[in-house]
Amino acid sequence: MAYSGTVGTTVVNVQEIIDHAARRCGKLAEELTSEQQVTARQSLFYFLSSLINIGIQYWAINKEVIGLTPDKYQYTLPLGANDALNVLYRTMDRPSGAYTSSAGGVVANVYDNNIATYCQQTSANGNISINYGTNNYIYLGSIGFMPYIAGGASATWSVILEYSVDGITWLTLKDLGSIVVTDQKWVWTDIDPGQTVQYYRMRVYNGTTMALRELYFGNNSREIQMSRLNRDDYTNLPNKNFTANQPYQFWFDRTIPQPTIYIWPTPSNAFVQMTVWYSRQIMDVGALTDELEIPQRWYEAIVMNLAHRLSLELPQVQMDRVQYLEKMAAQYLNEAEQEERDKSPIYYAPNISVYTK
Repeated sequence: MAYSGTVGTTVVNVQEIIDHAARRCGKLAEELTSEQQVTARQSLFYFLSSLINIGIQYWAINKEVIGLTPDKYQYTLPLGANDALNVLYRTMDRPSGAYTSSAGGVVANVYDNNIATYCQQTSANGNISINYGTNNYIYLGSIGFMPYIAGGASATWSVILEYSVDGITWLTLKDLGSIVVTDQKWVWTDIDPGQTVQYYRMRVYNGTTMALRELYFGNNSREIQMSRLNRDDYTNLPNKNFTANQPYQFWFDRTIPQPTIYIWPTPSNAFVQMTVWYSRQIMDVGALTDELEIPQRWYEAIVMNLAHRLSLELPQVQMDRVQYLEKMAAQYLNEAEQEERDKSPIYYAPNISVYTK
């Protein structure tokens, strides 16, 4: 007997999911009108959006590293963020080395620990590199930069982070692509897996001219858990603008279109970060030829639940079929949700508190 020899390589697109769901309603796929195709895509989107109300989808957890700004206590999470699972205050070391700018500017300004100064390169597609010295190999865990944009504005930059063992041949650590950067707002990138080498650099391309207030090559990060406040506790704080070197509490405000994190005390140090692990919505349905952002173990639950939803909207679907689809949709959804776990050990302890001092 011959087997396929492959696992997890079958591609199922949105159109195929809709076709299967329609057939389970007793309809041939070719019977669906263009309006019903749109309805099916919308129903699929509504169902995927509702899954976050049932529990966390473990494949839809993201990490965001936010550079803190002195005297600023509000920070916005990306679109689609649902809830903050872990929020940590982070500090790092900044190994010293020799910095070089390929396109002019005062390169010393990018590592002077002063965000009021900046290095303005004089030509496009330049880079700023660091050399840690002969036989001094450094492992970096994170790289951050604070742009300078005239007038406090925003701009689109194309950025790539690179490393080298000899300072001649450069390899990619992380290509950030085209990103929107804002004056005095950190852009942090954790490097995983990292490299242990002598040379690193930040390079811009696609006609970008670099101007940086700070460029931070960091390692040996240390993170301390921040404790969560409810709305009443936060709003009852007598001095929300009280500043300190280390914020150790936060309130998660589930605003739309993007949730906001309020931290306390207000930070006073521009060279620390907040690491946020958060649950998010599943990616949008997209085109009929696109795949859904779901693991293979969820396909049956998705198809059956879409079939039940379509049975309520398509004409002439028998009530006994609607009831059957409702029953099977609930069964497969329950099975998928029961398996949506990481199987890690759970510990219960009374009087749990966060160590912050």
